[in-house]
Amino acid sequence: MKILGVDPSLSNTGYGLLYTEGNKLKPIEGGVIKTKSSDLLEARLSIINREFCLLLDKFKPDVLAVEDLHSRPKFAKTSILMGHARGVILASAGMNNIKVYNYQPTQAKNLVTGSGRADKKQVMLSVSKLLNNENLLKNEHVADAFSIAICHSIMSQSKLKK
Repeated sequence: MKILGVDPSLSNTGYGLLYTEGNKLKPIEGGVIKTKSSDLLEARLSIINREFCLLLDKFKPDVLAVEDLHSRPKFAKTSILMGHARGVILASAGMNNIKVYNYQPTQAKNLVTGSGRADKKQVMLSVSKLLNNENLLKNEHVADAFSIAICHSIMSQSKLKK
């Protein structure tokens, strides 16, 4: 199964494509879709949409695992902006008939590091060890996206065992 993990953001949408067979995990590609904060919102969303659709066309993932919205009153505006980027990603998946699974970041952190409160460096280190790829120590957005993909792999395996 090919799982495309996504860490949605208006500025830096991380993605990580993971191939799974049983409990074997193989990273295929990871990267970041970047937009400029100086651009208009509609232009930024258009960039995310275009680049994400290209990824879907190129890799044809079986499923998407997307970080769910998380909000704290102190950062309400950030959550709303993330929601815009997340909406574009979900719409792209829908247009391509790709099933989407949503995971809270704390759930992914817990499964990958053993702690739902792990910091970015801990997530990057754990993901790079799990996938045997030191390049994942270089970008927190890519590591977060792979952590969401790993989370889905673990959750889907646990559902199969029931």
